[in-house]
Formats: sequence, structure tokens, C-alpha cells
Amino acid sequence: MSQSLMQVIRRLDEKINTVEIVELQKQGATLKLKQFDWVTCSGPDALARINELDISDPLSIPGNITITVDSVLSADVQSPLKVAVRVQKKVGFFWIDVPCVDNVGSCDYEDLCAIIPFPPGEPCPEPFLSLNLPCNCPVSKGDYVLKNKLVHIPDEHIPQFLARGQYSVQVQASMNSQEVVCFQSKFALV
Repeated sequence: MSQSLMQVIRRLDEKINTVEIVELQKQGATLKLKQFDWVTCSGPDALARINELDISDPLSIPGNITITVDSVLSADVQSPLKVAVRVQKKVGFFWIDVPCVDNVGSCDYEDLCAIIPFPPGEPCPEPFLSLNLPCNCPVSKGDYVLKNKLVHIPDEHIPQFLARGQYSVQVQASMNSQEVVCFQSKFALV
């Protein structure tokens, strides 16, 4: 694809996003997550395995979500935890990378453990506490299972890239060249 076509698509996407964000702010509207699909892209030697993941459909932002997760971590995960996140938005017939802005979007983290805002040794905040999930490193090996747990998604400022549309997200994590997990999802925000 030519560079000039890419620039036109990006400008069009920026204009569409700006219009959608202004419209959302005027209406006080909530976004709804629909058509959430996921697949694991982890290799057979990955430290984490996701057996089940289910999110209530539609999910309202802000609002409540019912989540089911069944996963296994076969070894402790600690620093440095390298994470690559790729977020793409469908614009017309094309999938366009959402840039990394303020650590949101298509970002690479050399050590996610180092930027987690919850210090080790201190109690985890909600919803981590009630869900009995870790909120900092190291993350101990074991089974992490949530069955139909209700979680509240607060009324926060919605980042511009989360305007209505179709999205694709891939998360790859590794620790000292050992794959931890790879996860891909597709969903729509309406």
C-alpha cells in the first residue's frame, strides 16, 4: 500500500474518531463490546495456558461485566516481563495500527512488571482483591479460575482509539526469551 494512501486513511480515521468521541461526549453514551472472539497463539512450551475465556455480550463501558476465565500458569512469572501489544482498527477495507499513546494502543513494554502501579507487598485494589488475582510481580504459578464473576467497569475517560469500530488485539508476553502467553482477540465497539 502506498505511503500517501496510508496517510489519507490515517487522516480519515482521525477525523472519524474525533467526530465519534465528540458525539459520545455529547450523548453521555456508553460503548458496548460485541462479537468478542479470542484464540490462543501460544506455542506448546508457553508458561500460561488459557483454557476458557468468556465475557458477557454486550459489555457496556461504563457498566458491569460477567467474566469466566480458566487458565493455568506453569511457572512463576517475574521481571523482566516483556510484552508486545498490537491493536488494529478496521477502517474501510484496511486494518490500521493504533499507535501507542500514553501506554495505550500498540505498545512494546520491555518490563511490564516495572511499570505496574501497585507495589509488591501492598494489598491489591479492587477488582483484583475480590477476584483473588495478583496485581504485581512476581505472579505465582497455579490455576487462575473465575466462574461468572461480576466486575464493574468504571465511568472513565474513553481513549480516542476506543471509538466505535472493529478491533483486533494481539498480546505476546515473554520472560527471558521464554514465551509466557500469546493471545489474539477480535471485537466490535458499538
